[in-house]
Amino acid sequence: MRRLLAAALLTPLAATMLVAGTAQAAPADVPDPLVNGTHQVSEAPYDLGDSAYTPPGFAKPVELAGQVYYPSDAAKGPFPLVLFLHGRHATCMSAPTGGSASLAWPCTQGRLPIPSHRGYDYAARALASHGYAVVSISANGINAVDNSDAQYGMVARGHLVLKHLDLWRDWRDQPGAPIPQEAVRSFDLGKIGLMGHSRGGEGVVRAVELNSQRPQPYAIKAILPLAPTDFHRRIPLNLPVGTLIPTCDGDLSDLQGVHYYDDARYADANDIGVHTIFTVLGANHNYFNTNWAPSSGLAGSLDDWRSSNTSSQCHPSQSTRLTEEQQRKVGNGYLGSFFRHYLGGDAAFAPLWKGEVGTPASIAPATVLVSYHAPSQNNRRLDINRFAAADSDKVNQLGGQVVPGGTLTSRLCGGTASTTDVSCLNTKQASRQREPHRGWGTLGVSAQRLLWGHISDTLSNTIPVAYQDVRKFGAVRFRAAVDFTDPANPAGVAQDLQVVVTDRAGGRSSVPVAQFGKALDYPHVPPGTPDVIPHLLFNQVRVPLSAFSGVDLSRVDSVYLAFNKTPKGAIALADLSFTD
Repeated sequence: MRRLLAAALLTPLAATMLVAGTAQAAPADVPDPLVNGTHQVSEAPYDLGDSAYTPPGFAKPVELAGQVYYPSDAAKGPFPLVLFLHGRHATCMSAPTGGSASLAWPCTQGRLPIPSHRGYDYAARALASHGYAVVSISANGINAVDNSDAQYGMVARGHLVLKHLDLWRDWRDQPGAPIPQEAVRSFDLGKIGLMGHSRGGEGVVRAVELNSQRPQPYAIKAILPLAPTDFHRRIPLNLPVGTLIPTCDGDLSDLQGVHYYDDARYADANDIGVHTIFTVLGANHNYFNTNWAPSSGLAGSLDDWRSSNTSSQCHPSQSTRLTEEQQRKVGNGYLGSFFRHYLGGDAAFAPLWKGEVGTPASIAPATVLVSYHAPSQNNRRLDINRFAAADSDKVNQLGGQVVPGGTLTSRLCGGTASTTDVSCLNTKQASRQREPHRGWGTLGVSAQRLLWGHISDTLSNTIPVAYQDVRKFGAVRFRAAVDFTDPANPAGVAQDLQVVVTDRAGGRSSVPVAQFGKALDYPHVPPGTPDVIPHLLFNQVRVPLSAFSGVDLSRVDSVYLAFNKTPKGAIALADLSFTD
């Protein structure tokens, strides 16, 4: 299965005509995601043997082993179940600390398994304290031979996830569980979440697909691919998907995990799933797993960002790079709040996951940029301009006129299977790693590359009468990426612009986007720097409709972008919509 389900034209406004909005959205009261819950936590290992299970179609048998973390007070259940799956790493070591690492399974005499599945203890224990059962499973047997597999072990990983769920289902009614049976019976198999790191991220996507093919599928309600691979471009739909992207990923430096968000946006008009991508500035690939990080002392552990360029934003000597502890605060806070919101129904975290608020203070100095794509079902999203069609610079998704004003120029860039695959950058880059959202012949993000050179420049999208009542929505949002190769964007200087809303009676209000986030703050590196970054990354700009004062939201006539905050600039623009 390839897919999982599967009026009058206004004159452009000059900068001097804009009236700044005075209304401010009240800051949302979001709980601190790093505060532990009230449950005492118990945990236990289990191991049924190094060759206990052969995934269908896989060449070798693998282990059935894991660690379970759960609230000690079973009577207070039921507790949603979250399963963690680590990624590809060395499998065996010659000594408990230090020594050499190897990639074989089972480990030969005198060598010990590397406990990659224990690298998420910190997040599992925190989540269990809030009333969740967490199972982190070992996949060393798959890692040892997955590069010889036609699917790189992804299907096998999906089967392994489901096999562990089978174990816990069976242990509810028969002996053999590593914990008391009353505790097992407190696990809510009607609310299951999956987290997968690296190749494990693609593995949990496959688990969802394989699960949907079962006669009696498990109730998998949410998945979180963390710094994931996306070798096979599967599209998970109809459930919340939150993808974590670390900008200093030295292992997956092309940041291919962005595709889980990009590919799903318009794949199916009936998709009821929420898609979120959260970009962590200064995070690498390995530090989310304590046993892959240098402080563990385990063989095979390392900082995967190994560039010798000391001026790189990702070099450990730079303040823009996160330490192990800082990065794991991000992992703990965002992983935990994702499942507490989408699996446990904790609505207090909704503003965090919609991008209505910035990074929680407890996670500082990290910066996390959230993009949220609501489903179009039940009036949760109305697309104004997807910027995907060849004429999207003239006519928008609603049939309204698109008018560039002043010196503004635009051209279609990016690409999907149905459009020209061209760069959104001014200067051609030798490495595809610089544009992770590009389709490169398959799916991808189509956008309009905008270049302005005067503060009177604008881009307007007219809203036809049938769609002018937007009171049911909460915000206007779009995604934008700053072109780090264009001299119109000075290196290290944030861009800014204004969103302007007008109504049929002539009312208008404008709001600077910098007032509501850091989407255009992404730091730049001068062209020619010998480093994988910067990447052209799309980040969400979300402006609450409550910020636009003096405008009749029942008769919105147009949405303008006014480029009057900086004298010149170049960005790529995508996904303009009203959203819940």
